[in-house]
Amino acid sequence: MSLHTDTAIHLSPTYRLQWEKAQDMFVLLYPEGLVELNQSSAEILQVCDGQNKLADIVSALEKKFSATGLENDITTFLNTALENGWITQST
Repeated sequence: MSLHTDTAIHLSPTYRLQWEKAQDMFVLLYPEGLVELNQSSAEILQVCDGQNKLADIVSALEKKFSATGLENDITTFLNTALENGWITQST
């Protein structure tokens, strides 16, 4: 399974992205537990709303952080998220 660059990305229905005040971080909640996220991972997943494709996500994050050259890191994370079932892509 690999990321399709021309298809919108969204969280899998079994996961919910949520800020956990007690842990002072974003987490992915799912029926069996949770995944603790670092800030970069949380920022990427927040843009995975079912409307944005890879290029949209990269553009939004590069604009937000006044940075360039984030595509490889974002793509690597999204491929990992896809393999773990955290995200899916619309067809």
